[in-house]
Amino acid sequence: LRKLPRRDVVTWTSLIRGYAHHGCGNVALRCFWQMRKEGVSPNEVTFMFVLKACGSIGSLELGKQIHREIGDQGLLGKDIVLGTALVDMYIKCGVMEKALKVFKSLQTPDVIAWRTLISGFAQHGLTEEAFYFFRKMKDDGLSPDAIIFICILKLCSCTGSLEIGEGLHHDINKQGLLEKDAILATTLVDMYAKCGLLVKAQEIFDQIHLKDLVSWNSLLAGYAQLGQARNVLGLLFKMVSEGIEPDLLTFHVLLIACSHAGLVKEGGELFSEMYAAFALTPTLEHYTCMVDLIGRAGDFDKMKVLLDDVQACNHIPLLLSILGACCKWRNVSFGSWAFKQLIRVDGNCAAAYVCMESIYTGSWSEDECI
Repeated sequence: LRKLPRRDVVTWTSLIRGYAHHGCGNVALRCFWQMRKEGVSPNEVTFMFVLKACGSIGSLELGKQIHREIGDQGLLGKDIVLGTALVDMYIKCGVMEKALKVFKSLQTPDVIAWRTLISGFAQHGLTEEAFYFFRKMKDDGLSPDAIIFICILKLCSCTGSLEIGEGLHHDINKQGLLEKDAILATTLVDMYAKCGLLVKAQEIFDQIHLKDLVSWNSLLAGYAQLGQARNVLGLLFKMVSEGIEPDLLTFHVLLIACSHAGLVKEGGELFSEMYAAFALTPTLEHYTCMVDLIGRAGDFDKMKVLLDDVQACNHIPLLLSILGACCKWRNVSFGSWAFKQLIRVDGNCAAAYVCMESIYTGSWSEDECI
């Protein structure tokens, strides 16, 4: 750029766009200020990528300044793409009221504008609002695209909104999107699995032509959630036989399933195979599952051997699993050690005090301590 004899708005915009697209928001904004310093005025496209840069680094004040300039130049009502970029900037900066105000000022919001608004509310945990705007978009006569469907299906998964999810499935079929988009199909599998409707989850899964690891993990998690450990292990065997190698998430799901079903031997074998067969190094989450599994069986000798391999003294879930096992089997000495470690990390951990009291008094319930 420095070697060019004349740097116009197109040249500067191309540079700003490149930096903004590659997540270099600060550099993009420095280019924007340098462009202005040289007396080059931005156009609609420049503003759009500057807004993208502002959103990526949370530069709200500059974003507001650009908003004022856009308004002063009368550009907002004319350019839906620029308006959408402004909505996106406010969403990324967490100013949802301004984002909604700008959106409402758009004369004819298109699917991309609606997608920006809906996904933004969803990402900020404003579930009801996201559902509301999804319905409003449909009432306005616009058909959701695959990305919007994925966004709303994920909300259904998180909230257990099976009825809404089934309605989405119907709409997806009407638009013929399921066969075209494997990610959408996998999200639908995940929604049904998390809502406990495994028959439907399996049905959709079987329709996916190219099943990837995400698809398999979604189905595995669904079976694990309902305590069907044997089905989970069977699916693992089938997955590997079809050439899909498990990842850390797969093994986390498998170990949880084994723990809930009390399959100590199977869980131990899976834990060993993580590194031996697939070169995966177990994380603290995997060790926590194993401690929980061994603890349910009351095998504290194995638990101590396992803990020798990991620096677990600051990992609260793992320490709680140890304390839960000690609570169940009234292991005072090991329980005292776990309690001291927990209180050192979090002195306000109520579960630690409840379990420790139960260990000493013997008045425990499995729901509280395990």
